[in-house]
Amino acid sequence: MEKAFILISLVFLSVLSLSIVSASTLIAGKIYDSPNFETANGVSGANINVTCNSSLKTTTSLGDGTYSVTFNNTNACPNNSTVTVVAEKGGVSNNGTGVVHDYTALMPDLYIGIVNIALIPEFGLFVGALTLFSAIGVFFLVRRK
Repeated sequence: MEKAFILISLVFLSVLSLSIVSASTLIAGKIYDSPNFETANGVSGANINVTCNSSLKTTTSLGDGTYSVTFNNTNACPNNSTVTVVAEKGGVSNNGTGVVHDYTALMPDLYIGIVNIALIPEFGLFVGALTLFSAIGVFFLVRRK
């Protein structure tokens, strides 16, 4: 009986130490080519910067647009932390934020944050002004008739 207790105690301590060592925060998501995530395609090869509590991790999106980074120490990115993700490819960039959630009920010491980003070009000042003036011109042209 004493040997069984020692064996069970050793197993418990090894599982406990393994869960402490493997405590981590996973940040994952997908980079899309459109803000409509249901019909958008993934963007591969985008450079990703993930910042959580001033800790920075970098990666590149995979062929289907997915990415993930792991903060091995949960103190670097604990539960309820705000995560900022910046994606850039070909001079086009966009960012997004998310919150880290505690999933220790499913797996000990696992924290997850999910941030999806639509990587689409935005209008610059010149193109925006040109669009506005064109719309005003069309309005007066149609109104004149």
